[in-house]
Amino acid sequence: MNCEVPEPESRPQKKPFVYAGVGILLILIAGYVVFGDYIQEQRTLSEVDSLWEQASQLRDEGNFDGALEVYNSVFSLISSKDFPLEYGMNHYYRGKTYEEIASFDMVNASSHLQNSIYAYDYSLKFITEKEYPAEYFRVHYGLGDAYLKLYASRGDASELDTAISYYGSVLCYYSIAVDPIYFASINNKLGNAWRKKGNIENNVTYLQMSLSSYEESLRVFREDVYPFEYAGVQNNLGNLYLEMASYRNEKSNVESAITSFNNALRVYTINSRPIEYATVQNNLGNAWFELSEIENKESNVEKAVMAYNEALKVFTISLFQVEHDGVIHNIARAYKSL
Repeated sequence: MNCEVPEPESRPQKKPFVYAGVGILLILIAGYVVFGDYIQEQRTLSEVDSLWEQASQLRDEGNFDGALEVYNSVFSLISSKDFPLEYGMNHYYRGKTYEEIASFDMVNASSHLQNSIYAYDYSLKFITEKEYPAEYFRVHYGLGDAYLKLYASRGDASELDTAISYYGSVLCYYSIAVDPIYFASINNKLGNAWRKKGNIENNVTYLQMSLSSYEESLRVFREDVYPFEYAGVQNNLGNLYLEMASYRNEKSNVESAITSFNNALRVYTINSRPIEYATVQNNLGNAWFELSEIENKESNVEKAVMAYNEALKVFTISLFQVEHDGVIHNIARAYKSL
């Protein structure tokens, strides 16, 4: 009896190849969809970046209303669900714009700063510390600036405390190792805030904290690397030393103030930064006058008047009437003291 070899079951053997072909096709389709989504996402981000650049230029030109219109148009391109970082940062940029408007429209500064704070706060609904720590603390920095300016506008001490709190939180992230420029800038602002708090509360401890913050700032803002930032901190230091002289070590603090102002004037010249030059010269005149109240009356008054006259080279009555009148008052006070 002949045994027949069973005919191979060919159909079941072909099924894996069919399934594999279908699987590959599905993968290709899914890949095409994902790649298409990626391309569209990149196009959207590119368009957003372009609009942000346009708005930034408008802000530089002082066209703040135009900048706000551009920022508002960004919201038509992105959602908070698909682009949480960009959505939040768009609110942040709106906050910066309102903060800048406040510097030009002093009459309504308080209202503009409140709009700025609202925009900053709203941005933090989408920019979380866990997901986006750098941007999160960048917004906190903006909040510190806005509250410090709001204090200057309204004089509410609680807003000064809020500014100090935000600056302190930012320094928990922006260490000198993470971002030295941010570290130095924040410490300079924090020094200004502690100075104001020390003066309104007549508390030398807060002034000492201000001094520590300025010194931290100068770890980065060295004269040979960041000359103008260095000069700005030195001017702040000079004013701080004059204020500290009212509480203790009067002569040494006034002398430290004179040194700081002269450090600033190594950078600020009448040609490079005329307004800053005149401001520091006026401050230097104040320091020499304070020293004249302690010793060498005539010679120190003479040095004070020389500094005031340097300030008047810039603060002319036609261009800077308020500043001009202030310097003239200082000169009269100095001569009257003789």
